[in-house]
Amino acid sequence: MQQMKNISTIRVAGVILLLIALVSAVSAYYGVSAEWVTNYQGTGLGDLQHSDENAQGFYYELGGDSSWIGNFINGDDNAMERHWKDPSHGGVDNSYMDNAYFGFFSGHGIPSGIRFRTNNDDTLLSYSDALWGNTHLVWVALDACEVLKQSGVSNWYTAFGGIHSIVGFDTVTHDPSDRGSNFASRMDGTLTTQPVITAWFMAAADTEPFSSTYAAALAKEGCWSDYVYGHGSQGTPGTSFLYQRYSC
Repeated sequence: MQQMKNISTIRVAGVILLLIALVSAVSAYYGVSAEWVTNYQGTGLGDLQHSDENAQGFYYELGGDSSWIGNFINGDDNAMERHWKDPSHGGVDNSYMDNAYFGFFSGHGIPSGIRFRTNNDDTLLSYSDALWGNTHLVWVALDACEVLKQSGVSNWYTAFGGIHSIVGFDTVTHDPSDRGSNFASRMDGTLTTQPVITAWFMAAADTEPFSSTYAAALAKEGCWSDYVYGHGSQGTPGTSFLYQRYSC
């Protein structure tokens, strides 16, 4: 009888350990989300050809990593400004982009923000609407023209609600199909394992035809050399900001 009791105890203990292992495995995943717009009909902006491929390439590459999982990917009318806007400004980013750890956008941009097609809540996500990182978000990639233009980059400081960095472009950029996948594969070990900002600069150089195009990055002090989770260390955000342009 004692022996049977011991066996039952061992089995129960084994089940508990298995459950703990499963919970630990699930908790090791970090969410990635992406949105894109190709069809800008009705906005006065020209359509783009490859924003969907760029966002999908990034999302499925990083989301397929052993430490990451895809949260959601939306395009055209399903990609909305309110998904990026903080609730304090009337948005719902706490359930969308700020509920991921890495957010990616591919579409049109201007120095004051990123452009959408729909009016939910409007077609421009301005830096003044954003407060990223007060839920989960750590890194943001804005594959859009001039969104980190040097002359106005300080406007984005208030968007740092806990995020470590934003990468984007200082100048007009082109519309390649493979920048997103190139970027992700440089961070997750598929191509190489580089810090987020280095991977962005190298992916931009790989996919831009002219050196007159400048990629850009804005980061909190201490976080310039962040690796994505599962592939290296991350810094502790300081109080000051670092900005750099990179000729492609």
